[in-house]
This record gives sequence, structure tokens and C-alpha cells, in this order.
Amino acid sequence: MNMMNPMQMLKTMGNPRQFIQNIMGNSQIMSNPMAKNIMGMAQKGDFAGVEQLGRNIAKERGMDFDSEFDKFKRQFPMK
Repeated sequence: MNMMNPMQMLKTMGNPRQFIQNIMGNSQIMSNPMAKNIMGMAQKGDFAGVEQLGRNIAKERGMDFDSEFDKFKRQFPMK
């Protein structure tokens, strides 16, 4: 089973609403405890918790969270 890690999910997000709907409807992703935890925090509005989890994952993988998040944000046009 090839599961997408949270950083990959962020990079492939596209339309945020569609992305959330796709995740919630994907039993393979929702069976992943980390993905389920992230979605639960987001649904509760605990974005500080989501960010901290992202920072921890980035640190474990030798990535710069702020740089990766800036790249992610540039994918979405400002309105």
C-alpha cells in the first residue's frame, strides 16, 4: 500500500475545498492515523496543532518548513 505522507498531500493539494472532500472520502488516507489526526485538528480549528505537526515532520526529514510552506502558498493566487 502506497500512502501519501502529509507533506506530499500539501504539495498536491490544488483546490483546498476539493482536496478536503477528497481526503474525507478516501478510506485509504483516513485509515492513516496521522492523516486522521491532521483532519481532526483542522476540523476543530486547531491550525497551530496542524502547523506544529508539519514543522515536526519537516524537521524529521531535514526540510525547512517555512520554505516549503512558502512554496505551497505560492500555488494559490491571492484574491
